[in-house]
Amino acid sequence: MPECRCARVAQHSLFTVLVTLMLNACVAAPGPSLDNQALHQSYFDIGPYAGVDSSRGGPHCRIFHPINMDYGRHPIIVWGNGTGTSPAAYRQLLEHWASHGFVVVAAMSPNPGTGREMARCLDYVLNLNSEPGPFQGRLDPARIATAGHSQGGGGAIMLARDMRITTVVALQPYIQGIRFNPTAVRGLHGPMLLLSGADDVTAPPDTHQQPIYDNTDVPVTWLTLRGATHLAPMQTGGSYRGVMTAWLRMQLRGDDEAARVFEGDECVLCQDERWTLRSN
Repeated sequence: MPECRCARVAQHSLFTVLVTLMLNACVAAPGPSLDNQALHQSYFDIGPYAGVDSSRGGPHCRIFHPINMDYGRHPIIVWGNGTGTSPAAYRQLLEHWASHGFVVVAAMSPNPGTGREMARCLDYVLNLNSEPGPFQGRLDPARIATAGHSQGGGGAIMLARDMRITTVVALQPYIQGIRFNPTAVRGLHGPMLLLSGADDVTAPPDTHQQPIYDNTDVPVTWLTLRGATHLAPMQTGGSYRGVMTAWLRMQLRGDDEAARVFEGDECVLCQDERWTLRSN
């Protein structure tokens, strides 16, 4: 009897390992057989963690996360919103990222341009990883993105000098305010996705994104969307949503298929006339 019991335990353990590996593979990529259009659309679609929730993270942060989280699997995105707004103005975008397995911690500040408010939220959520509660042991502190829109895009760049940061997503960053230090574009950690709107008159590409591209010392993928104004990313992320999600999955979740969106002569965005792509 003991031998039979040990055999059953061994079989159960092997089954558990195999199921875990299969789940990891399913979450890592939408599927290798998708054509370009379907691949791009897959990053607009709700992710595999369809049930999401949000909660207060102390007095100054809001956390968006999958309801059912796996141990040690969830990268972190630190978000900064535009001037005078709050995370509620981007709620559908932040919930979308949570559905793709990210834990998003957003600074509840109308002026996050220094990156300090975002840094405090990062510290807060990382502490939750070792404290009793729903986040304990479920966060991956080795995979962290900083992202933001407008003034928050500038704040995301400021925070990206932190050695804990893996990548930065700067969405129409506004860099001429007093909170942004122009020298912050150097000494960043990890590659940058820089996003512009061709019809953006608040943070025009030539005066707000071109200096970043010209002066930073990290690899930059710079995308400009035809016809997009400064308000285009509000609420849902607009046409930027799929691109940003693909980038975050590529950088933080090991989604090799997502590289097809940005890289190679036949890349998804290279063949989409709505986008202009530059990389250094």
